Amino acid sequence: MGTLTILLLLLGTCGVSGYGEYRKRLPNGERVPHPCRANFFWHGLGHINALGGGSRNNFGKDFAANGHTWTQDFCRLDSDGDGMTNGQELGDPNCVWNAGSDTAPSRTTQITHPGVCDPFDSPACAAKNEWVSCKGAELECDAINSPDVLNFTIRFPETEVPAEDTTYMCMIFDVPSDRDYHYIASKPLIDNDNVMHHVVVYGCTDTTEEIPNAPYKCGMDAGKGCTVGLGGWTVGSPGECLNDNFGLSFGKSRYTRFALEFHWNNPNEVSGWKDSSGMTFYYTPNLRKYNGSAMALGQMHLAIPPGRQEVTFRGECTSDCTQKLMTEPIYVTSGLNHMHYLGKAGFVEHIRNGQRLRYLTNEPEYSYDNPRYFRYNEPVEILPGDSLVTTCKFDSTYKKKWVFYGDGTSDEMCFGFLSFYPEHAMKNAMCVSWKGINTCGRESVIEENCDAFGFIFQYDTQSTALRKAVDKNCNLASNLCTPECKMAVMDLLQHPCLRGGDVTDYVRSLIQSSKAGLEFLGKLRMCDVKKNDFGFPTSGATGTSMASSLLIILALLLV
Repeated sequence: MGTLTILLLLLGTCGVSGYGEYRKRLPNGERVPHPCRANFFWHGLGHINALGGGSRNNFGKDFAANGHTWTQDFCRLDSDGDGMTNGQELGDPNCVWNAGSDTAPSRTTQITHPGVCDPFDSPACAAKNEWVSCKGAELECDAINSPDVLNFTIRFPETEVPAEDTTYMCMIFDVPSDRDYHYIASKPLIDNDNVMHHVVVYGCTDTTEEIPNAPYKCGMDAGKGCTVGLGGWTVGSPGECLNDNFGLSFGKSRYTRFALEFHWNNPNEVSGWKDSSGMTFYYTPNLRKYNGSAMALGQMHLAIPPGRQEVTFRGECTSDCTQKLMTEPIYVTSGLNHMHYLGKAGFVEHIRNGQRLRYLTNEPEYSYDNPRYFRYNEPVEILPGDSLVTTCKFDSTYKKKWVFYGDGTSDEMCFGFLSFYPEHAMKNAMCVSWKGINTCGRESVIEENCDAFGFIFQYDTQSTALRKAVDKNCNLASNLCTPECKMAVMDLLQHPCLRGGDVTDYVRSLIQSSKAGLEFLGKLRMCDVKKNDFGFPTSGATGTSMASSLLIILALLLV
């Protein structure tokens, strides 16, 4: 995947979400789509402002008059006058759902807003819906109006969107490189918001690979030397504006090309859609005092059971890890939580000598559609030896199946991102957990006498000899567990990295991220390694998703 030199640009605006408690009193109250902003939920359901607060719409007025309570009488009202009751629009047509119940409404799909006339664009509804805004927030960034600030725009040519649930497409562009510059802000140019989930911007180093001059499928990695995330966009964000203390370096001595990576989300597999989105970048030749970056925190092993009102996961960047990763203090300018649609609350705590100094993020009402970052009047100093604890809470009430960590919108994530300067103070800005293991920037992972990286990359003598014995004595094509193969496998399974527990799961997740690793696991399976033992993959995060999805997410968030 290349070096995880981190990057990013915390996106988002400081928004105000609707009253979370009120949403919970309504069937599907957290899942009402905006009628004219694709991939966006209407969080302030009773308000004219989709984010909540301010004047009420007709549904909100009726809800308030009914004591903010879901009753059969209120359920049978038609607040927006479109011929459908509030219950029909919110998935409770028989008016039997009760707030606080663990039972989901009878319908959790095809939900419509009970305060907005449907069909939204019909002549009968045009006058009733004049108050509905279909525009997103505008970027506020005074720095882009400075006379020394220049800009350029790069975008895809009109490109067909595959009729597939998830597609990653990339394209590489030349950028100004006559001298060094600082990139200080960007705005999205979203052509088809029906499918656009996020955009990642990568900086590209020199490479001998041939550079395509058209969009290409790229999985979750732009490749072609383009592995350093610099910024991006995600649903709900008007763009990004960096803190005045730092910029992101590109140009003559660093990155002469950018790659755009699009994640198209087309769950209904609609054919015929096209997209030509892009980004406008604001940059200056007057370099700011520092180069900046962002630190990734969180938990990368998630398994969320269905039907739960609250499930909590934690990850810690320990005191030992910050000692290893930091060469001097860093100064944090902002923080951001990141989960997907099951996310309900997120927090990042700054700990020193066992005492919490402050919450760097404190979001008891999290909204994926309304990314909120926390800015600090004075940058927060983080010292080597401090620890950073990330907590994510999820609500899976309406889910019928388990949800695991992953890159798709229907998967989940648990991250906290901190933008900081100076960039050079962090050897590696990824400090995330995998179950109870902290990867500590992947400098090393040593748990229970297991050197995970030594085992995986075979740079310790014992694991190299044991793995070579399996490769020599086990023939995958024959699918036979010969006595020699069985002995080699049994010897290998005595290795500290394979005796069970979190470290074994972690090693397995990394090995199964490559074709060679999967073949190796196949050799172990030939000799009847039990289903839940080391040889069999399990649902959840893999090494591939850990590396590539973190690059994507990191490149989506920093200010």
